[in-house]
Amino acid sequence: MADAFRFSPRANRAAEIPWQHWGPEAFALARSSDRPILLSLSAVWCHWCHVMDETSYSDPDVIAAIARDFVPIRVDNDERPDINARYNMGGWPTTAFLAPDGSILTGATYLPPPAMRQALTRLAHYYAEHRDKIEAVMEEARHESDTPLPATALDESAADALFERARTSYDERHGGFGDAPKFPQCDLLEFLLDDGLAGRHESLAMTIRTLRAMAGGGTYDRIEGGFFRYSTTADWSVPHFEKMAEDHGALLRILARLLAYEHDAALQIALEQSTAYVRATLYDAERGVFCGSQDADERYFALDAAERARNERPFVDPTSYTAWSAALAGAFAQVALVTGAEEHADIARRVLDTLDAQMRDSDGLMLRVWRAGEEPRVRGILADQCAMIAASLDAYEALGEERFFERADRLARATLAAFAPDGGAAADRIASEGALGRLALRDRPLAENASLARSLLRISEIADRPEEGDRARAILATFAASYREAGLFAASYARATALALRPRAKLTIRGSAVETRGWRRAALALGAPELSIASERCSGEAPSATLCIGTLCGAPMREPGALAAAYRALVPGSNKRVPVPAAPEPDEHRVEH
Repeated sequence: MADAFRFSPRANRAAEIPWQHWGPEAFALARSSDRPILLSLSAVWCHWCHVMDETSYSDPDVIAAIARDFVPIRVDNDERPDINARYNMGGWPTTAFLAPDGSILTGATYLPPPAMRQALTRLAHYYAEHRDKIEAVMEEARHESDTPLPATALDESAADALFERARTSYDERHGGFGDAPKFPQCDLLEFLLDDGLAGRHESLAMTIRTLRAMAGGGTYDRIEGGFFRYSTTADWSVPHFEKMAEDHGALLRILARLLAYEHDAALQIALEQSTAYVRATLYDAERGVFCGSQDADERYFALDAAERARNERPFVDPTSYTAWSAALAGAFAQVALVTGAEEHADIARRVLDTLDAQMRDSDGLMLRVWRAGEEPRVRGILADQCAMIAASLDAYEALGEERFFERADRLARATLAAFAPDGGAAADRIASEGALGRLALRDRPLAENASLARSLLRISEIADRPEEGDRARAILATFAASYREAGLFAASYARATALALRPRAKLTIRGSAVETRGWRRAALALGAPELSIASERCSGEAPSATLCIGTLCGAPMREPGALAAAYRALVPGSNKRVPVPAAPEPDEHRVEH
């Protein structure tokens, strides 16, 4: 069984543990042998997961104790976010101890060998001595409530509340939010970008200063381009060195939208270099998808350019995850619109076409995982559907090609039917008979539901179908009484709610995709987060466009240069640009490429 798992690339003995896949066979073995389960949640990019493979899971006493007293199950977090959502103990690696039915006994993150040996001994003894009591407690836990969340009215103060939380957490000195370790928090940056472009200059200032700090600090690779996953310090100077497809999908999209609105030389370099990095390192041209991540190799990334050229590059996980590939494809479409680089548009088209052809199952839903040389697998994860819908809409608006809207529309309908058949919020995975452990509990994730609602609002506007907008508001309403509990992690919800409450805005462009590229570029430059873009093919006519705000429409326009004035005429208060903070003085220690 161990041959199918991925362990640290450095020397280790973790494969000697008789790991099982999450599935009925492993749970049946735990029940028949009356042993607790050791669940290891790991990831191929995770540094401390590798350390645990090399230390604790290579310790002979640990290997023997696990084989004797436990049923070990190993799960890749990237492949099974639904399992991670229910069992993560605060980070990766997660080391969770479960009863044979999958109920949680206890758990931790990284455990060094002495602590791991002690934990295994104590858990084995405790389980043997208290089996009856454990079973009684677990029986009560099985009756956890799974009732749909009650719907209330949309909270019109959601954007204001999230902004205040962000302002309180904002690091005035270094940019970013909170203290070390400091993550990009892309959902929050996208909310603040929308909020800022809608008129709140402080939100735009926090966004730009954070991006400048990231691009000017150690979290940005100035030699090969691309952003490292996070900083171990508050000033962005000491990174954790893995590079993630997931992060770049969001960061490229944010940078493209911002730079369409306002030029910034440093951020322009970061966008172009990071796009080049993703294309050179994470794009699998043979299959037409993006790879998942590049390994954290502190030694390699400390080298200068000449030394890197003489060394082997860190491992790239060749697995494609639909949600991440889709998000990057959508971002590439927007980058192409901003930079004029048609090769980026070609990659966006190819990836989205490949995902639709290779990763769509017989029910019209997206599969999640595609490793090179294997068949696509892992069905029924909400995140993949939401990302594919959003990316297809981004590509439609940026490229003007009808098939991307048609796919988004079709997948949105299939997603609602499969993940939210009761008409409420969507579950994170498709319900199935005999779901194991805590997978039997229905989880309705805030971020994915916010993404789905936002896409439904866009589809409603583009296709003139109010029912999708109503469904989006119904989804958002189910979280109106609880979203604040998520703190800054409610950013995607506040962003979607703000869109639902803004006046409808739509630019209808008539003409071929090639002829009307300037219109789409002009629309992105408006910095209007509420604006949707619809494309109509009209043969034999000069390209034109019509802007409508609610039920009020302007006269047809013949030149893209007329769009800004038309928007200002129809939208009250839009005649002033949101002030943008000045770029900082160049850092004499910064190395430019």
